[in-house]
Amino acid sequence: MHPIISRARTVRRTNPRRLALSLAVSCILASGIFSTGARAEGIGSGGQETNQDTNNESCRLCPPFGPDRPPLRTQPLGTPTKATADHAQFEQNGTIQLKGDARIVRPADRITGNQLTYQKKPVERITGTGHLWYETPDFTLNADHGWIEPQLHQGELNDTRYWLNSRRASGSASRVEQHSESTYQLFTADYSTCPEATRAWDISAKQIDLDRASGRGQAYDAVLHAGGVPVFYFPYFDFPIDNRRQSGLLYPTFGSSTSGGFEYVQPYYWNIAPNMDATISPHIFTRRGLGLDTEFRYLHRFGQTGAGYDQVNLFWLPHDRVYGEKRWALTLKDRAQVTPNLSYALNVNRVSDQQFFRDFSTNLNQATTDYLPTQFNLNATTGGWSLGLMALQYQTVNPLIPQSAYPYRIMPRITASRNFDLGLADLSLVADATRFSNPYSSATTGQRLHVAPSLYHEFRDSWYEITPKLTLDATTYQLTRGLSDPLYLASDPQEHPTRVVPITSLDSKLFFERSYGETGRYRAQLEPRLYYLNVPYRDQTNIPLFDTGLTNLSYSQLFTANRFSGGDRISDANALTYGVSWSLIDTVQGTEPLSLRIAQRYNFRESRVIPTVDKGGSTVVAEAYSDINKHWNGSFTAEYDSDSGHIGRTQTRLGYRADQGSVANVSYFTKPQDTTQAYRQGDVSFAWQTSLHWQVLGRLGYDFNQNKVVQSLLGVGYDSCCWAARVALKRYVVNPDTFGTTATPKYSNAILFEVELKGLGSFGQKNRFQQEILGYDQ
Repeated sequence: MHPIISRARTVRRTNPRRLALSLAVSCILASGIFSTGARAEGIGSGGQETNQDTNNESCRLCPPFGPDRPPLRTQPLGTPTKATADHAQFEQNGTIQLKGDARIVRPADRITGNQLTYQKKPVERITGTGHLWYETPDFTLNADHGWIEPQLHQGELNDTRYWLNSRRASGSASRVEQHSESTYQLFTADYSTCPEATRAWDISAKQIDLDRASGRGQAYDAVLHAGGVPVFYFPYFDFPIDNRRQSGLLYPTFGSSTSGGFEYVQPYYWNIAPNMDATISPHIFTRRGLGLDTEFRYLHRFGQTGAGYDQVNLFWLPHDRVYGEKRWALTLKDRAQVTPNLSYALNVNRVSDQQFFRDFSTNLNQATTDYLPTQFNLNATTGGWSLGLMALQYQTVNPLIPQSAYPYRIMPRITASRNFDLGLADLSLVADATRFSNPYSSATTGQRLHVAPSLYHEFRDSWYEITPKLTLDATTYQLTRGLSDPLYLASDPQEHPTRVVPITSLDSKLFFERSYGETGRYRAQLEPRLYYLNVPYRDQTNIPLFDTGLTNLSYSQLFTANRFSGGDRISDANALTYGVSWSLIDTVQGTEPLSLRIAQRYNFRESRVIPTVDKGGSTVVAEAYSDINKHWNGSFTAEYDSDSGHIGRTQTRLGYRADQGSVANVSYFTKPQDTTQAYRQGDVSFAWQTSLHWQVLGRLGYDFNQNKVVQSLLGVGYDSCCWAARVALKRYVVNPDTFGTTATPKYSNAILFEVELKGLGSFGQKNRFQQEILGYDQ
């Protein structure tokens, strides 16, 4: 059928022909020189998504993008092609000449120029000259002249400029050639996401070859410019042009620390198979030597429905010039849902020596790690039963912890649980059998068998809930007393202690609710709660502590039956816990302007299990949280001893987020002296916008008892339309155990550095600033 021709003041028809105009210019840049969704984060390729900056932040920082062109309105497929021009001429050989503001509009694209020529034979060909434009919703292309052969998927455009709308990227090429349906060549081309008037960075190449079939591109004689100055030269590099994972180099990582000196990491991504990949990263420390970071990932299936995921991370330093020996760290994660009723998880963490984290840590939390867990879990459900198998052991990595204080290994633990509906009541059965061992030869070891059936029933309605519960907790041990055990030399070492404890509780709640505001926007919920607990005293001094300790006091914990975690101690009690929670909910914003909870346990008699609890009112626990408004939020938790009048553990946090992206956090933590050391610590972090482009970054952690800084960070960030950079100096203590002693704290200094070329990738220590500053969104 003929294209619909309008607005032609002069039309010469000498031999009408049926025309099927099919433009193939879209193929030339359909993937783009640096195609949307390419997997490479950096040089060439890799396993991470490229950074595409198409959000509101870019709009705020960037001027309007693209040339000033009339809007392109896409039409449904099948809409006839329209052609307009000041003059249209039909030749005898079937050629159509469109002159003067010539335009061909198809359902999903538009081509305009001073002159367009359509030729049917000997091969279908479209030629354009004079201010030639080709436009789609994804990109815009401007060329001086060119031709296209749609049926052969070939063409050539000269003196081109292009704009990739989805990535806010633009560039130019002296010539663009299409050789087949999927292969293209660009000559003397460049690319950038910066505004054309102020290009902070760009990449130029003598030649770029693109192959959409393989999803790969090759660039020759490529140069990265920063501020017009060449900073990197690549004679050749290979890069992806779509979402398919591809092998190749990623952006390097730079850093510096007191322990390792200057660091340089060059990752290489290896796409082994669709379900398997690896990242291999040579790691240079100027002080310690050459190491290797590796990561291996594997997805696998079990039958038709099961799936699993494996990941192995290994750091290897053959010879540490400072330490004098090899250093290594291993992390292995393996988890799978084998069937709908069977799953497992394995988590292995090991390092070469106890000083590893103090030498190679990058933050305070890592530097102060005491134990590394290695754990295996196997879980299954069958016939209403939940079954489990668990093994757990720790590597102690704090050299100040004596071997006698090493945690016990669980090798293994078998668990079983099930609920039974008995009609008038429900029966819950929980049982476990555990074997405990310890690397300390003088420690007591043994096995523990625990069974706890519970009979309960929930009486409930919309305004109340009452749950009486009776539990019979039975535990028996088979022990081998160690030399450090006080009963080792006793005439009766009591190697088979048994404990049976009946636990009675009554939990009751009331629910009140009312709305506030003319439209009922605010909803208040009030929940008073009473919890009575009766547990008789049992002498448990002959039972060792394998996996048991006091739980952290909280509102929720006061409504539980035992103040101990683990199974080696059950606290006796004749107590009533009373509490109330109140919350105000904004049903429009989905926020909680205010939430309050307060509770206290009253002991009708002394709790004799060590550590003992006196008769009378116990510690009061109060918790508060508030989304004050869209900018401010805060929380507060405190423990108050009503008998002594002393404040116990407290935690206060206040957060602020401004509309323009500034964030600030203030935290304060206190704990009085008890079985562990007292502390008073504060932490302040912020990322503050000083202007549209500049921000100041900072963090300070301070110990008020020791009058010492535990960690600090200060830096600056710059963010523009097409690039961003952040740099900061960081200092943190690697041996906080020396606080309160005569030893001198040891600090590590580090430099955090990141540069991001938006639309291309980033290099440096990615995401480190987000880890340091709560709520910071780079």
